[in-house]
Amino acid sequence: EKKNSRGRTMGGMHADMEAQRFCEYLYQAIILMFAVMGFIGGYWVESFRVTVYAVFGGVIISSAICVPDFGIFKGKSPPQWLPEGCTVRPGKAVAGKKDE
Repeated sequence: EKKNSRGRTMGGMHADMEAQRFCEYLYQAIILMFAVMGFIGGYWVESFRVTVYAVFGGVIISSAICVPDFGIFKGKSPPQWLPEGCTVRPGKAVAGKKDE
């Protein structure tokens, strides 16, 4: 298993770009949903405090769901890490150029 800089195992649960994109969309959707509900509730009771508390609640709930690296956010194409001890950086393929 892979280990991080502190020597702890990483567990192999890494989100790829598509999973991160979904997680960001989910994060924003939850906050927006709470903000709309807070606005409607605050308008109904004529209190801005209700709106602010609803947005804060949405941020806390969406952070609790989206910040940890849960298995549901694990992508189908995990990142490819360099082997341990590798000091040479792999070259990037440039269109029209051949690797030398």
